[in-house]
Amino acid sequence: MIYYILWALSFIGLFLGIFWINIMFFKRSKKIRLKELPLVSVIIAAYNEEKTISKTIESVLGLDYPRNKLEVIVVDDGSRDGTYSIARGFRGVKVIRNKHLGVGKSSAVNAGLRIARGKFFGVVDADSTVTKNSLKIVLSYFSSDKVGGVISAIKISNRGRFYAGLQKLEYAFTVLARELMSRLGTLHFSHGVLSVFRTGLIKDLGYFDENNLTEDLEIAMRLKANNYDLVMAHDSFTYTNVPSTFRQLWNQRVRWYRGMMANLKKYHYVLFNPRYGFYGLFQIPLNFFTVFSISLVFVIFAYQLFKILWDNVIRFLLLRFEIFYGWDLPPLKFLLLSFDVKFLFPVIVIILLNLYLLYRSYEMIKEKPKIFNFVLIVFFIVYPLLTMFHWIAAIFGEIFGAKRKW
Repeated sequence: MIYYILWALSFIGLFLGIFWINIMFFKRSKKIRLKELPLVSVIIAAYNEEKTISKTIESVLGLDYPRNKLEVIVVDDGSRDGTYSIARGFRGVKVIRNKHLGVGKSSAVNAGLRIARGKFFGVVDADSTVTKNSLKIVLSYFSSDKVGGVISAIKISNRGRFYAGLQKLEYAFTVLARELMSRLGTLHFSHGVLSVFRTGLIKDLGYFDENNLTEDLEIAMRLKANNYDLVMAHDSFTYTNVPSTFRQLWNQRVRWYRGMMANLKKYHYVLFNPRYGFYGLFQIPLNFFTVFSISLVFVIFAYQLFKILWDNVIRFLLLRFEIFYGWDLPPLKFLLLSFDVKFLFPVIVIILLNLYLLYRSYEMIKEKPKIFNFVLIVFFIVYPLLTMFHWIAAIFGEIFGAKRKW
């Protein structure tokens, strides 16, 4: 039974890989030539970011955009360090303190949004930076009134560390994945590293949800639920710092995945709803299936691990602690012939497809991947297991109602 489940999941993964490769041949999102640059408000929400806030503000002020058309708003969310005073040192930057402390980033963004004068507004995290032409490129993707938001392509800025290396590969894949969803019309993610929205639209939809763990995902799904499109500006590059320790990465991903499940529950009515087209009939069901399949694989993994440990304990007791007595290493021929080709074939094809997608991902972010790299091996073999445990921790957190925290 386990064999057939894994075999089915492998072929579903193979089908999806081939499907997304075919989407690469779809037309990219339409861009327009801006006849007149609109007023844009850039909101930077900050909490204890004295080490990075200067660099963030400098990058925003350094945008290739008319200064009289750019409104920069820094919202200090009750920082206990020098964030507020550092931000106040920049000329031409509006700095306010958020009155509703302890609610989270969404409350700070809303505080900035209430005073924003721009036709469009962008959200930039206080540990992130933007490139000079990133804003103009993002704005060029607002090709119709149905485009409610446009997101940039994120790269990572902290380099040279093991966890950063893993996430560099992951973020490259993410850029490609979001571009493909954008082409398909099913993109439902935004982020805090220069996502730009129509100001009036977001206000009409009720601002950002201040009770949501992942407000950027929620606002994106709310736009889709109201039949607005999100678009990926694959050629607009921005940079962010990523977790550099196991614990930081764990906390971030569990928060993300719990937020994903909470928002899938909130917008469950989109599931298999033909009113939402391919987004409701394919993308959201795929998200639900992903959560289900990860849970199923974990159960199989746990069962097999328990079975192996139990069998070895029994054998250990039967041999009366002579655990190595009479043990011989199996010959190489036996090991090679013991592999199930029917199961191994789709797995090998999936690995090859992933290598191809990795190549296309780096091509999209205009970088060259390192072919033979220890981090690459860990990314394909170990990192999926770690991601599975992130998901399981998130699932258990939601089932047992664990306190949601940043």
